[in-house]
Amino acid sequence: MRILYFGDPRAALGLLELESKSLSLCGIIHGRAGGEGAKKLGTLLRSDQYRSIPRWRLPDLNDEYINKEIAKTKPDLIVSVFYPRLIPASILELAPGLNIHPSALPKWRGPDPAFWVIAQQEEQTAITIHRLNEHLDEGNILHQEVVKVRSRESGGALAVRLERQAAQLMVTYLDRLSQNKKWKNSIQGTAQSGEASWAPLMEPDDLEIDWSKPVKEVDAFVRASAPDPCAFSGLGRELMVVHQGRVGQLSKPLSPQELTAIPIGQALIEEEACLIRCGEGFYQLDEVTIGRRRVKGKQLAQLLGGV
Repeated sequence: MRILYFGDPRAALGLLELESKSLSLCGIIHGRAGGEGAKKLGTLLRSDQYRSIPRWRLPDLNDEYINKEIAKTKPDLIVSVFYPRLIPASILELAPGLNIHPSALPKWRGPDPAFWVIAQQEEQTAITIHRLNEHLDEGNILHQEVVKVRSRESGGALAVRLERQAAQLMVTYLDRLSQNKKWKNSIQGTAQSGEASWAPLMEPDDLEIDWSKPVKEVDAFVRASAPDPCAFSGLGRELMVVHQGRVGQLSKPLSPQELTAIPIGQALIEEEACLIRCGEGFYQLDEVTIGRRRVKGKQLAQLLGGV
């Protein structure tokens, strides 16, 4: 099985390390500079053993010359692992293709599933191996593995964990596939079923906190946005970037009249903590950048006039 590989270093490195008579890389199209495993992969690809493997970094896949050069690799299978662009039909005509996506397809098609899984307070997601076609994340499903979301996990942490597990899963899947002499008959897959949803990248300007939401939604939104670029809000005349927080508790319950008197988005200082009034409940700020100063919740309470 001659594999034309598109994407991140991790899975390419794994495939090189298990290379055998039944599997080999005939070409590598890098999706970005760097990434986990990039240094080790680069060292291997400069060695005498692998120096002959042709490589490209984010080439124009619609360029006729590039297409001809890639076609010379004569792949049996195209494999994509977090390649950041659609692979056009001119390339997909060379061989059948597989992609791996960090969601329970058809749910959360697109570039940022981890953000939406956390923001929607979902308890689990999945990693899906599917057939490549000209459309984004729409191909027939070959394998799907459930992944539990960890307590208090951030969107960034979940994304990294899914990428690592996905790279290993693809390597394991291809190793088993390559040992089947009739492997081409086993990669037809099953059509995606159920309601599809889209997981677009969030622009930094779209990460402003809506304090009118219930506190659990606010908490999920902040975690989904962390650790970068993080959700933000105004606090007084300052811009406040929220790195960490949680559902807060007042030291004593408020009467309906007292609660109504506190505007949504208002900061309260009590017991060395800073809490923000939400549409339902209070959100405790544990670490923020206010202006240009990064502070813990206790320091923030002191800055705002707390004890």
